[in-house]
Amino acid sequence: MKPSAFRIRRTISERSRLQPSSWLRKGVTAVEFAIVTPVFLILVFAGLEFAVIGTIRSTSHNAAYEAARMLVIPGAQANDGIAEAKRILGIVGVDTLTVTVSPTTITDTTQTVEVNISVPYAQNAIFTPWFVGNIVLKSSCKLNTERYDGT
Repeated sequence: MKPSAFRIRRTISERSRLQPSSWLRKGVTAVEFAIVTPVFLILVFAGLEFAVIGTIRSTSHNAAYEAARMLVIPGAQANDGIAEAKRILGIVGVDTLTVTVSPTTITDTTQTVEVNISVPYAQNAIFTPWFVGNIVLKSSCKLNTERYDGT
């Protein structure tokens, strides 16, 4: 028994009333996904990269300050400050950095101590830096020593 043309039209008509857009929108979800996903992933990775930069930057500022504090007390050695800065930055996973202490030899007449830290971000990033390139994060701290008698 063959269905009549009237019955076929009525079935199509009922389907379009019940699901007006579902059969007309086939593939739209895939296209929307293909457009939105790359933009979303770019935003996620950019956010991660800038969060890591912020963490390294603030930790390097703190490491410079703590290293300088260590060097202003009597009997301090420049290598102690360098080791302290490297220890603090090692906590956040920074292993490639340059720490310089000025003056290199700290004596009883030293008036100020300055610690400079340079961290190349590309060597310390979680993944390949896409958004900031090869930047170098620099921190510095200069403190008066406790040995200086004020004269």
